[in-house]
Amino acid sequence: MTHQVLLIEDDKELASLISRYLSKNGLDVSIVNSIAAFKACFDQLQPDIILCDVMLPDGNGFELFPLLKKHFSCPVLFLTALDSDRSQIKGLNLGANDYLIKPIRPELLLARINNSLRISGKGEATKAIGPLKLDTTHRQLQYQQHQLNLNDDEIRLFTLFIQNYPTPLSRETLFKEIIGREYDGLDRAADLKVSRLRRKIRDHGIEGLDIISIRGEGYLLQVPTEHDA
Repeated sequence: MTHQVLLIEDDKELASLISRYLSKNGLDVSIVNSIAAFKACFDQLQPDIILCDVMLPDGNGFELFPLLKKHFSCPVLFLTALDSDRSQIKGLNLGANDYLIKPIRPELLLARINNSLRISGKGEATKAIGPLKLDTTHRQLQYQQHQLNLNDDEIRLFTLFIQNYPTPLSRETLFKEIIGREYDGLDRAADLKVSRLRRKIRDHGIEGLDIISIRGEGYLLQVPTEHDA
């Protein structure tokens, strides 16, 4: 299951950039641009983590924080251009899980999000299907005596396959999650990444472990059982 991120940010261009990057890295992002917009839809949201700007057009994140914690038990990270020690201390003393200063590198933002998810118990560093284990912290896939070191794309792909197992992943879903935009029906960028990962698995000689194509449905991770291995 993909982690849900609620981004409360009035800068629509920045919100779009953050959303595209996090979506490309396997997170599902919902955006609201004001406190009023949040109040209008909070009962439809189930975030695993919240990124909240401090300076909002109809108030500030510090004032909104008690309402966020009233309705959600997930981590809250303040994301703001206010870099004074007083502001950071105030945010952390309120109970925020982190305080991030804009501009922030996307890679660091993602790392802070994943760290907060791990600490809260919502993000697990190790994901598994039976004997198959994906260690996202050490970037390794393990099956019995076999061990594969993975790059960023391969981590994201395996995370998606494991989270959705045993349901096949469509080209549309893979393209949106891995490439970060809607699938146009022609682009084969996501297929190429799957093919490279499949080749890496096969070259490593892990019998039974594979990514197979299912006509009309997409790709499915095929996992060997202990008996088959």
